[in-house]
Amino acid sequence: MPRELRRATLAYAEQLFKAPGRVMLTAKVGRAYRDRREVIILVELKTRRLDRPYLSDVIELSAQRAAIMRQTGEQVVRHGYVVMQSRPGHRTSHRVALLTDDEVDELTVRWEAIVNGHAQPRWSGAPRLCRGCGFAGTCAGAAYYAHI
Repeated sequence: MPRELRRATLAYAEQLFKAPGRVMLTAKVGRAYRDRREVIILVELKTRRLDRPYLSDVIELSAQRAAIMRQTGEQVVRHGYVVMQSRPGHRTSHRVALLTDDEVDELTVRWEAIVNGHAQPRWSGAPRLCRGCGFAGTCAGAAYYAHI
C-alpha cells in the first residue's frame, strides 16, 4: 500500500455511484479509502504485464472521483493510485493525477456524441486498442491498424 494509505480506512469497495451534473455520470468504485483528514483517496487494482498506469486508468479514477463527490458531497483528493499486479505476488503502486470534473464531463459528452453518431471517433494510437474498439468501423485511423 502507498504510505499515504497505511492508516486510512476502507470507505467504499465495489460500489456503484450515480450522480447528475452537466451529464449523468455512473461509476463503479473499486476501492476508496478515508484518511485521517476525512478525505477520500481512490485506488484501482489492475492486472497486466506492463507495470505502468494507462490514460484509461486515470479517466476511470477521475470518473469515480466526480461521481462520489456529486452523490455524497464528500471531498475526494485530485490524485489516486493504480496498483499494478504485473506478476503473481508482485504489486506496485503508481500515484496518478486525476482529471477535473469539467474534463470528465467533456469526455462524457464526447463519448455520448460518438455513440449517437454526432462525432467521429479518433484512433487511440495503440493498435491493440483500436482492433478491439466497437467504433473501429467508423474510425479512419482504425482502417490503418486493421492491416497491422
